[in-house]
Amino acid sequence: SCQAYTISPPGEELRQVSYMRQDASVECDTEMHESITDIAVGFIVLWPVGSLVLYTLLLAACYKPLQAKSPTALTRATAILHQEYTTKLYWWDAVEQARRLVLTGFVLLIPEERAFVRLMVATL
Repeated sequence: SCQAYTISPPGEELRQVSYMRQDASVECDTEMHESITDIAVGFIVLWPVGSLVLYTLLLAACYKPLQAKSPTALTRATAILHQEYTTKLYWWDAVEQARRLVLTGFVLLIPEERAFVRLMVATL
């Protein structure tokens, strides 16, 4: 977010300049500000989606050893993702994480004007 300041250099008329709140050396609406914003948005998207994809890929890699009931280093390392579930439902933690993402993050992408749709998605 940006903080606006009104400045009046000598001999010039008043004008507003905005700087980032977190780093006052970066002026808003500049190339530097745009690149910082793009990186931030990228990480905001990457974290929830990337962690869900990573969990799913790890659980997929554990499929055969879990079905054969022959523990490997990977199944032991990822036990926190599947140990509380039966062998047939080892993938449930990925589904549960997707549900949490929908409830806490993706629902907020639905505009406030569509409050009923938000409620319907949240109750699924």
